[in-house]
Amino acid sequence: MFLLVALNGCGGSAVTLPSMPPTATSAQTFSLSVSITGNGTVMSNPSGVNCDNSCDGSFSSGSQVTLQATPAAGYVFTGWSGACSGSSASCIVTMSQDQSVSAVFSIQSGGVAVVSGKLVVLGTNAPFIARGFNTNGVLYPTQYASTLCPLSDPLNATTIQWLEDAQAALTAPPLPGLAYNASFQAMVQDWHANTVRIHVSQGALQYEYEHGLSNYTDMARNVIAQARAAGLVVIIDMQPEKYGCTPNQNGSIQKLPDINTEQAWKQILSPELTDDMGVMLEIFNEPSAQLACNSGTYTQPDWTTWETGCGSEPDQGMLTVGQYVRSLAPNNVLLFNGQGVDFGFDGFAVPADMPSNSAFTVHPFSYVESSSESASVSTWDAWFGNFEQSGHAVIVTAWDEDFECPSDPNQTITDEFIETYLPQHSIGVIGYAWDGPYFGGGYLVNSYNYTGNTANYQLVDPDSSGCDQNGARELQQLFRSQAGIN
Repeated sequence: MFLLVALNGCGGSAVTLPSMPPTATSAQTFSLSVSITGNGTVMSNPSGVNCDNSCDGSFSSGSQVTLQATPAAGYVFTGWSGACSGSSASCIVTMSQDQSVSAVFSIQSGGVAVVSGKLVVLGTNAPFIARGFNTNGVLYPTQYASTLCPLSDPLNATTIQWLEDAQAALTAPPLPGLAYNASFQAMVQDWHANTVRIHVSQGALQYEYEHGLSNYTDMARNVIAQARAAGLVVIIDMQPEKYGCTPNQNGSIQKLPDINTEQAWKQILSPELTDDMGVMLEIFNEPSAQLACNSGTYTQPDWTTWETGCGSEPDQGMLTVGQYVRSLAPNNVLLFNGQGVDFGFDGFAVPADMPSNSAFTVHPFSYVESSSESASVSTWDAWFGNFEQSGHAVIVTAWDEDFECPSDPNQTITDEFIETYLPQHSIGVIGYAWDGPYFGGGYLVNSYNYTGNTANYQLVDPDSSGCDQNGARELQQLFRSQAGIN
């Protein structure tokens, strides 16, 4: 405090005058800019941000601003970027400088349906374009390994360890404050996936059906529930292959479904699943009339046998089992795989008695034709493109990136497939696989390393040889752009 002293006359008695306050300086402020993708609002505490599109607020230096994201009806909040991160609906920003935040709201996948030959978000006309991953996390039935898994071509110890690690990650408990675990959080938050395809073991489900057990079934249902809580549409994929310890099945390309497939579906389907239109049911993975019945070839598939079987086993055939599953699940979307090298629909005509609310799936693994983009597009058209254009919903439910090295000449074909062809045809893509490293260089991501509530995943490209295989990053970029993320 400064004192001013005045002298009174010659005697000089001092008079103290009131001190003057120092000149006030304005407190420094910083701007907080919020942008929104999708439909929802963001509000701040203290007040200053209250927007449903984009907005700016000013806050004093050093202050902590809490942002709260609220989705509009039919939408779900899927994450922050910028000065905020994560998928919690609230976020705290420290105003040490100008800050920017983005909030993303996605259409809530409460359910899907087939309308006029297209997959749509249930109750709307909005197209549903699947984007997500396959997972092997519940495929290996650890509960019954000693009973079901000694096959003629047994699994080696390394493969079993990979499968068990994948299971540990996918069955991990939910994260604090959430209803789903780190694997599903990474799919939604980092990749902005909207779908997960969960492989279930036909052998384990059939075994429990026959013996009145439920340990494996309960595990699978719990994982499905976590995925749905994360806002993901779930495809339940019936797998009869050796990685799921299904006895007497070929470990590569499968035969047709049979009475065992029906028993497995009856075991897994509960009212919670059949009442949930966010669950799609894939009748049978990778059917082969040739393997089952020694009829037809990959270039000339026997579609009649594909539909009803060859009579060598009870109820064999995709359509026959599909009709049975429809009796158990009156409203869920049913998915039917094609057959052949890439399980397409070349020459296929939809049977008149195909269940309604059905869609079709393909696995275009060998999608590069003669290193030619035009030849590849022509092949895609024959396998599934023209089928989709004729008015049938199609999903790529398994895709990987099996390229040649070094200096892969097929990279432009991959670009065409992912960035152009599939989006133009409204065909969703499910990458293989979130946790399938035992299949080698074709898998995209893994999250089987689960430590301390963190799913540690990695892209496989560039691969160990140094090849710049960029397919996984292309897929991630596609998912983010379809979700409205730059």
